[in-house]
This record gives sequence, structure tokens and C-alpha cells, in this order.
Amino acid sequence: MDNNNNNQIENANQNENENEMKNLEKKVTKNLIKDYSNLLNGNSFKDFSIFVENKSNPFEIKVHKSILSSRSPFFNESLRQESLSIF
Repeated sequence: MDNNNNNQIENANQNENENEMKNLEKKVTKNLIKDYSNLLNGNSFKDFSIFVENKSNPFEIKVHKSILSSRSPFFNESLRQESLSIF
């Protein structure tokens, strides 16, 4: 009987730990989404511009080089070549 009670307690503790981890993962994910949203939507620290030539309405898009290069193989290679040519 003691073994059975110990197993039940152990299983309950394991379930509680798993629930705590899931809640922590949800909080971390929610905070990361908020932080990246602020980073992408804010104008602070943007260090690169893309100029779009549209006949009626040309415009500039300010971006973060690190995010642009991490999301696009084309820009990754282009920006890497640009940084190599500086030195």
C-alpha cells in the first residue's frame, strides 16, 4: 500500500512540474512575441533602409540588418559581402 501511495504522490508531483513548465513556456513565448513585435514595429535602432521605387509613391522601409539577414538568404549574402568590402 505504501508503494502505491508513493507512486501516486510521485505522479502528482510530476504532473504539477509538467504544468508549471508548460505555464512558464507560455509566459516566455508570450513575452518573446511581445518583445519582437515591439522591436519590429518600433523605429529605434533600425540600421538599414530598403528603398522601394514605386512610380506613384516611392518609399523607404527601415529595418534591422540582423533580422533581415537571418530571415533572407539573399540579404544575408548581400549584407555579408557589404561588410567584407568595408574592410
